[in-house]
Amino acid sequence: MLEQWLSTGNWAKEQWLIASILAFVVVATLVMLWRVYTIFKMASSKRERPNLRVARRLRR
Repeated sequence: MLEQWLSTGNWAKEQWLIASILAFVVVATLVMLWRVYTIFKMASSKRERPNLRVARRLRR
């Protein structure tokens, strides 16, 4: 039975459509998980505050 599912030579259009949709869902899920990982990684890293008042200190 597994051999019938793995041989793509005799697949109908519907089977190709389902395989394409499943592949798209898997790829989209992996991309979204990667983006969430990078967002959490950026959020956990320490950011330095910008020094916005440098010009006022230099005038004094």
